[in-house]
Amino acid sequence: MPVKPAKKDPFSAPDISPEMRDYIRESFSELRISTTCEGPILLPLRISPSKPMDQKLEVEGRTLYISAVQAPRIKRIDSSMLPKCALQKRGKC
Repeated sequence: MPVKPAKKDPFSAPDISPEMRDYIRESFSELRISTTCEGPILLPLRISPSKPMDQKLEVEGRTLYISAVQAPRIKRIDSSMLPKCALQKRGKC
């Protein structure tokens, strides 16, 4: 049987909106992009702990963890990934 070539890492760093860079920098904890039934969501690690397969991305001096499921799909990180309660606190809902 022929040997299959190793898969290359499909992760490439997504574009991050300036608003989200500020949000990540000002956050009180490290954050993780998790999977929900409505798509990716940005949550603190205390709510969605990191996993060994997560991709790590340095953003504004913080580590952003991206779930292995979401990492190959995300092209841009923007406010659509914030939970609604975070948007309400910022007066955007």
